[in-house]
Amino acid sequence: MSGHAIHIKVDGRTYSGTYNVDRKILTVTTSYGRKSAEIAPKVGHETLAHQLLQELVQQEKSRKGSTL
Repeated sequence: MSGHAIHIKVDGRTYSGTYNVDRKILTVTTSYGRKSAEIAPKVGHETLAHQLLQELVQQEKSRKGSTL
């Protein structure tokens, strides 16, 4: 399954992932996890994807032993 590539910068580092939309659910996938959310009215897919990717990065960075 292919998706749309996304990138964000956090603390000077670039993180990437892909996102897919299935019905009203957007899912962001990275090498360290996956996160889904329902798409709200008037919220752009890319905006929501960036938000989910940022949450995944923060969760991974807070894990003990994380290499991010």
